[in-house]
Amino acid sequence: MDQFICLRMIQMNGVDLARFQFDYDMSFAVIFMNADGMIYGRFGTRDAKPEEADRDISLEGMRAAMEAVLALHRNYPDNAASLVAKRGPTPRYPTAEQYPKMKEYTPQINYDNEVAKSCIHCHQIHDAERQEFRDAFQPVPPEILYPYPMPEVIGITLDPRKRASVRKVAEGSAAAKAGIKVGDELVLAQGQALVSVADFQWVLHRTAASGAEIPLQVRRSRESVGLTLNLESGWRTGSDFGWRVSTWDLRRMVLGGMVLEPDKSKERIPLGLRVKNVGRYGNHAVARDAGVRPDDRLVSVAGVTEESTEAELIAHILEKTKKGDHIPIRVLRGGQELDFSIKTQ
Repeated sequence: MDQFICLRMIQMNGVDLARFQFDYDMSFAVIFMNADGMIYGRFGTRDAKPEEADRDISLEGMRAAMEAVLALHRNYPDNAASLVAKRGPTPRYPTAEQYPKMKEYTPQINYDNEVAKSCIHCHQIHDAERQEFRDAFQPVPPEILYPYPMPEVIGITLDPRKRASVRKVAEGSAAAKAGIKVGDELVLAQGQALVSVADFQWVLHRTAASGAEIPLQVRRSRESVGLTLNLESGWRTGSDFGWRVSTWDLRRMVLGGMVLEPDKSKERIPLGLRVKNVGRYGNHAVARDAGVRPDDRLVSVAGVTEESTEAELIAHILEKTKKGDHIPIRVLRGGQELDFSIKTQ
C-alpha cells in the first residue's frame, strides 16, 4: 500500500498555501495526505479558555484520526471525488511572503544569525490577511475574523478521545434544532468524511458567515441518520478569538496595544473590562502614549458602554472604524474618570 503523509508545519517561508490550509493560530496542527497531495483530513484544535487549551485534543483522538485516515487511504482513488473539498479554494497569494505585509521576507530562512527575523510564523498569515483589508479601508470579513469556529458555536461539544462523537448538545442551539443527539458520531458533513474535531471545524470554516445548510450523516445506535444543520446569518460571531496569537495584532490595530480582561472588582462598570497590560514599543504603544495604564477600568470605548468581551469590542471597532480614525476611551482610575483618544491602525 502506498504511504500517506502526516505533516506538521513549523514555518511558512515558501510554503504552498493552496495545499497547506489549516488554522494558522494553532501551535500543533496535523495534515494527513497521500503522495498525490490529496488531503484525507486534519487534526489539532483547542478551546478558547486558556486553562482548557488542550481540552479538545488527546492521544486517543490522534489514534482514532489516523485509523480513519488509513481507512480512507485503502479506498483511494475510488473515493477521490469526496476528498476534493478537503483542499480549500486558491488563496489570494500562493505563498506567505507575497502578502504586502510580509514583503520583506524571502522564501528561504536566513540561518546566518537571522533565523528569528527571517522566519515567517504561521499566525502571521492571519495578521497579513486582516491588515490587507484594513489598509484598503474595508471591513474585515467574518470568515477571516472568526476562522475555524469550534463546534460549540453551533451548540455541540465533541469527545476529544474519538473521531467526532457528540458529548454534549446545547439546548435551543442550531445543533439541537437539527436533531443532533448526545452519542451521535458525525460521519459526513457537506459530503466530507470526518476524521477529527478539526475536520468538522474545516467544514464550518468553509461555510459562509451569511448562513447556509450543512447536510450531515451521523451514526446513531449502529444506524445511519441524515440530518440538516441550518446556520443563520451571523452564526460565526459566537466565536471568541481572544486566545489566538494573531489577536495580538488586532489589539495593536484597534486598541492601541491594550490587552483587556474581565474586570472582577465588586463595583461593576459598564464594559466589565479592565486593562491587563499595554504595549510599550512602536505601534503597540499607542494607548500607553495616550495615557492609558494597566489596571484602568474601561467605562466606554468607541461608544460601546454595554458589557462586552475583548473579542466583541475588537470586532465592533473593526466594523465601525476605518484605519486612521480616532476613537474615544473613558477609564476609571482611582475613583476618577479620565478621557483619552487613540488612533486606529
